[in-house]
Amino acid sequence: MASFFIPGEQKIRPGVYFRYENYGAPPLAGADDGRCAAVLRSNWGPLGQAVTIENFNDIAAIYGDGGAEGTTAVILEQFRGGARSVTAVRIGSGGTQGSYQIMSGSPAIPVIQLTMRHPGNRAFALTIRPTLDDPNNRKELLLTEGTASLERFTFASGTGVDQVAALMSAAAASAYFTLTKLADAAAGLTTINQAAITPGTNPTAYDVAAYSAAFEILEAQRWNVLAIDTNDVGVQAVMQMYLNRVYRGGKFVIGVLGEDSAVGIETRMQHASAFNDYQIVYVGTGFIDSAGTRYEGWQAAARVAGLIAGTPSNESITHTVITGAADMTEPLTNNMYERAILAGMLTFSTSSTNAVWVESGINTLNAPTANDDAGWKKIKRVKVRFELMQRMNDTVEGLIGNIDNNENGRMTIVQSGNAVCNAMVTERKLLTGAQCEIDPDNTPTGDSAWFRVTADDIDALEKMYFTFRFRFAPEEA
Repeated sequence: MASFFIPGEQKIRPGVYFRYENYGAPPLAGADDGRCAAVLRSNWGPLGQAVTIENFNDIAAIYGDGGAEGTTAVILEQFRGGARSVTAVRIGSGGTQGSYQIMSGSPAIPVIQLTMRHPGNRAFALTIRPTLDDPNNRKELLLTEGTASLERFTFASGTGVDQVAALMSAAAASAYFTLTKLADAAAGLTTINQAAITPGTNPTAYDVAAYSAAFEILEAQRWNVLAIDTNDVGVQAVMQMYLNRVYRGGKFVIGVLGEDSAVGIETRMQHASAFNDYQIVYVGTGFIDSAGTRYEGWQAAARVAGLIAGTPSNESITHTVITGAADMTEPLTNNMYERAILAGMLTFSTSSTNAVWVESGINTLNAPTANDDAGWKKIKRVKVRFELMQRMNDTVEGLIGNIDNNENGRMTIVQSGNAVCNAMVTERKLLTGAQCEIDPDNTPTGDSAWFRVTADDIDALEKMYFTFRFRFAPEEA
């Protein structure tokens, strides 16, 4: 009778034995565009937790309207720019949660403590009343904010019903509040109409340490481009150090920063130049929408972050029109545009049809080191190079420890690497000839092997030179 064997096993009984293995190549990893990350302040939402949002309509449900000091616009602008998901962290420490005591009887006594799930001064109201369709046997709890109805729970309220237990069971799944029993209700729950829930208070301490803690939380998440809700130079410096650190650890990410027109244009150019980092994009000008709203500093940076994340690496963001933009926040001369590009400062300009677009898709790298060619100055080319490294990792990572460090095992890696290269050639991200090979300068040994990937990434055609030849009259034959 046939049975299975494992490699190296010698069976005792005569017979036919089987085993199987995966003869095919590992799955080829594809591009993973459109993932943004954001750090923000708000009057609602989980503190110090990474929350991934895949639809801009969910921003309000998770973080409210932000409140007077809120910056939920950083997420919205990323979606407007083209992000397909945003992993956000709400920062701050302290703050209190809103609360309300649900009463019963006459004289009324508190029987249920309602506590809002998150700290913040968001203004909610509570209604408890008999339902219209069955007023004698059922009641409903409504949670509202202004004119918006957020949640509705119905519960039994007929004769002999424990209304405290009924409500707590019905509302256990609330996304906004928790309920704690304080006492039994001898009578039914008191009817209330739009009673204001005592607001909580917003967190404080939006300092460098708070942003640094948020960056650490984001480290475990997968994203491509980070934007923050501040122009603070101290926070920006910490963000750059964080991005550089996680990049060295194998996270291929870009950060987008901004500064508004309250800072002189010369100073902005100096700040951009000082970063000198292909992981940092510095947005130095802004735009105005048709309603007159100005988008500059971190808001303009968030829009560009979404644009970078959402644009495939075989396309450039140079001369990409900014949706909804009607004008620029400040005019620049030709000389200023050229100096901004040399300084590594991304700016906005206008087309021949007065559309506002990105002048040039550059990052802040302006003085490459010996290991960095000029291609690293372009956002598009950085994205291609990061994508190649990420896809190579994603494709061969599953083979670690599962193949032998011999000629056949190493050739499996080479073939997988070449499959990635060929795919990106087909996708017009790399020129023909990209290849993966065993590194001839490093001999495989023990559990280690070295490989070399050679690839020419494709730049966009951004400068066109025309020579016009005119003459007064054609020469006579």
